[in-house]
Amino acid sequence: MYLGPMNCPRCAVPLVDVTPDLALPDVHSLSCPTCHGHWLAQKDLERLEQDTEVRWLELRHIPPPELQAELLTCPACTPARHLNKIESHADRKVVLDACEHCHGVWLDGGELEAIQQKGVIPALFDAVRFLLRR
Repeated sequence: MYLGPMNCPRCAVPLVDVTPDLALPDVHSLSCPTCHGHWLAQKDLERLEQDTEVRWLELRHIPPPELQAELLTCPACTPARHLNKIESHADRKVVLDACEHCHGVWLDGGELEAIQQKGVIPALFDAVRFLLRR
């Protein structure tokens, strides 16, 4: 998916290769050193969403809705394509930007952390729902 250097769809600075989750060392993203956003393959995002950390207190730093609503251009596709807005199934307050052509996904700074953290109460509700389905 990463065929060459790419620039951040928000800041236009070069993205750098990082490992966003040390528990999944084979998952890589391209990260913006300025806004701390992440460009990922959709399949890698799905793996990261499954690695959830339960916390007593959930501290989320997601961008405001007006920033999340801004139209972005895919950093990977030529010619330029607009990214589609989709709501994260892991956290309804997180709006992802996805390219239907290359299947890359942009997460603004703080969004990846938000979908990987879960408060104790929501985690308990998920556990009860899981047990009731059995």
